[in-house]
Amino acid sequence: MGTNPVPNKKLAIFTATGCRACENAILDIHYQVSSLARCADIAFWPYMLGSEVRDLEKQESIDVCFFAGAIRTSSDREAALKLREKSRIMVACGACAAFGGMPGLVNISQWSVVSGQSQRTMDNKQQTNEEEKPELPPLESRVLGLPQIVKVDYLVPGCPPTQNFLWAAIQSLVCNGQSPARLSFAASRLPEAIAQAITSGILPPKGSIFAGEKAVCASCSRVKEEKRFETYKRPYQAYEELGRCLLEQGLVCQGITTQEGCGGLCTAMGQPCRGCFGKAEAIFDPGAKMVSAISSTFDSNDAQEIAALVDDIVDLVGTFYRYTLPTQCALFSTPSKD
Repeated sequence: MGTNPVPNKKLAIFTATGCRACENAILDIHYQVSSLARCADIAFWPYMLGSEVRDLEKQESIDVCFFAGAIRTSSDREAALKLREKSRIMVACGACAAFGGMPGLVNISQWSVVSGQSQRTMDNKQQTNEEEKPELPPLESRVLGLPQIVKVDYLVPGCPPTQNFLWAAIQSLVCNGQSPARLSFAASRLPEAIAQAITSGILPPKGSIFAGEKAVCASCSRVKEEKRFETYKRPYQAYEELGRCLLEQGLVCQGITTQEGCGGLCTAMGQPCRGCFGKAEAIFDPGAKMVSAISSTFDSNDAQEIAALVDDIVDLVGTFYRYTLPTQCALFSTPSKD
């Protein structure tokens, strides 16, 4: 006697405040889309289907939701709460959802005051001429990552997520052994728990991060010698693009604090790591660790030379917390109370 086929999972994909590169990354799994189609039905996807949040009321439940983008507006918050309510598994997809991302950099300014005034001015203008502009959703007092709003079951970091880990997440959370367990885009070894989940069809432990297990430096192909920070350089300035460690050449490369998973792609091409996979597991605060790492390798004992070198470094906060300020900076990671 034949067995009943396993029903397809209901899948939701949504982007809050973000650039939609994470959704494009899902589309960029190439011929693996055919495997996804055999085990999932798209129940909600505004970017591709024109769905609206109110359409979620028609859904009894959703098996897996890939939520991208940061929480910046009231509509972002509403969508996050509604999708969490409807979804059995919630996945923070990409750096913005996982950590707050680049939108979160506005938290370092008095944005809540300025934006509040701007919103009130806009509201007054709309009252006088409602046809000029559509009503915009109110802004949150600060940008938040998805885990600061709702319970998140899994994270797929990156800006955008790499194909190998995104496909690994789809295989283990959506397909559950229904599709061939292969990773055509492998850039680095999968953590053991995730690899076992893909081959066995059993969900990985809640809280798992679809990324590597060490720091980017562990998978970087560059030669590491003695760390001596002699001068500060920005990526557009002339430096040795191939071969030697970028941090040793004076570029602020965050490979020592960032979770691996990209396979060292940026550093291999001569660009310093920007930290889009979030902090490595052993790191408490990535910015503080970077300050400690760089300051301990200054190749000078002269206080004035060191001060001049520090003054040359542009935008420390925006550099060290480019993707993680709302959730991984010790000074900014407390959830909003409103």
